[in-house]
Amino acid sequence: MKTLISSDVSLLANLIQEGKVVIFPTETVYGIGASTRSEEACLRVYEIKGRPRDNPLIAHFHSIESIEEVCVLGDLGRKLLEKFSPGPLTLILPKKDKSLFPKELDTLAVRIPKNPVIREWIQQTRGPVSAPSANLSGRPSLTKLTDVVRYFEGKVDGILIAEEPSFGIESTVVSLVGEHPTLLRPGSIESEELKTILPNLIIPSPFETSPVLSVSHVPLSPGTKYKHYAPSAQVVLASREEFIHSLEVGFDPKETAWIGFSFPEKIRKGNLFSKTNETVAKKREEHSEFDHFSLVSTNEEYASKLYAFFEACDLAKIQTIICEAPKLGRGWEGLRNRLEKASRRN
Repeated sequence: MKTLISSDVSLLANLIQEGKVVIFPTETVYGIGASTRSEEACLRVYEIKGRPRDNPLIAHFHSIESIEEVCVLGDLGRKLLEKFSPGPLTLILPKKDKSLFPKELDTLAVRIPKNPVIREWIQQTRGPVSAPSANLSGRPSLTKLTDVVRYFEGKVDGILIAEEPSFGIESTVVSLVGEHPTLLRPGSIESEELKTILPNLIIPSPFETSPVLSVSHVPLSPGTKYKHYAPSAQVVLASREEFIHSLEVGFDPKETAWIGFSFPEKIRKGNLFSKTNETVAKKREEHSEFDHFSLVSTNEEYASKLYAFFEACDLAKIQTIICEAPKLGRGWEGLRNRLEKASRRN
């Protein structure tokens, strides 16, 4: 199969109208999409990814009005979209149009991407466009065009070239179906922000300890049932002290990689931290040609780099990736969720 790789919005929109599969960037990660109105095309997305059939897709729209045409939005849904969209928020809403994929569900996961080029493309497709993240099922989502081309050239009909993702992790998902609004997947939009509109928002307790939902029925949202976000390497989630200690105990640098927060210029002496600056300088020198060792300053920067770092580690055949736990505060919820899921072995 020949893959059309182009920035021409009209050409790639035509492919969707023809029932083809196209990969496109959003502000969060790349998506692999097909027309929500074509069951055959959507099923092909599952086939290409190796995705379990009961793991739903998110339908991408170009406007609030286009969502309201096919779903019951309601006052809360409109307020949420007016405040957080276009952007990394997905809502689970009751369907008006029962013909939209998946037909067996009475609900639809919807969102509006932030990039105006992508919204224009969706509008030209006569959307919506249903898309999970562009990756092989269970693996980290992709945030770099080079990785998308390496995995999917020859497997999809088109790849739309536009601004690469910057948030780095998938959207926050909130269900507005049922008695109370419920957070189904944490992301870049914090639960405290959501509570300004949804004061009775239910946050399942697993998000507060181990954010892996156990779902026995067909899930309403992606990212809640199956193992996700994991590279081939073993991911180890470490505290600050454990992360620093791992730098000093002599792991094989050819088989180990680290990602965590930068260190202050002055480190306490006479304890575990005494040689940290020297160790960090040595790691930087050892890995100047490849980023086995990545330092970040904020949770947001950490999230934006995480999946690309995982991909680079797998290409280098790294066996163990030691990830420092995110800091409490902005960006903690979504990043912690992805790291804990990546560190699961089944």
